[in-house]
Amino acid sequence: AQNYVKRTQDKCPQKEFEAFCRNVVPRGTILDAGCAGGRDCQAFVERGFSVIGADLSAELLKIAERFAPSCRFIQADIRSIPLLEGSVDGVWSCASVLHLERHQIPYVLKEFNRVLKAGAPCCIIVKKGKDLGEENIGDSTTQGRLRFFTYFQEDEIRDLCLAAGFTVLEKSTTNERDEPGPSDRDQDWIFLLLRKT
Repeated sequence: AQNYVKRTQDKCPQKEFEAFCRNVVPRGTILDAGCAGGRDCQAFVERGFSVIGADLSAELLKIAERFAPSCRFIQADIRSIPLLEGSVDGVWSCASVLHLERHQIPYVLKEFNRVLKAGAPCCIIVKKGKDLGEENIGDSTTQGRLRFFTYFQEDEIRDLCLAAGFTVLEKSTTNERDEPGPSDRDQDWIFLLLRKT
């Protein structure tokens, strides 16, 4: 957990973060779905939002609680979020749903829609793949331990979001090398800014 946080601490997608923040009501409550070590939670707090960070990893949540002490953290599977219907003003999902199998994605998107208030925004950021692939990868971020990834095409993830009851406000694809912070990976990321209809 410590190694993962250290290697991802400076990788917040700033342009996408700003677009999402502009669409959340002032002082609203944001669910960071897959919050890891709390990097984005703390950034939201600094913008004046209330934050609920959810992650499945108890070790990452311990780090998040120290890094962003004013946030509320819950250990939870994003496929079944322990929050009431219509209870949050925004859902931020940065590089989290991509760790689920493809057939589970529609259920997660519907769960995001369920916890959002009417008209509230949701941000989804996933990896683009050359085909509709899924694989286990071990790299330096996880010290060689395997993590599961699902890769998407723009039209596929957009259509899944539409089917889950969202309107697409913005959609773009950027390469990791073009984002702030050092990176040697030639990886495209798909960004979708959505609104609950």
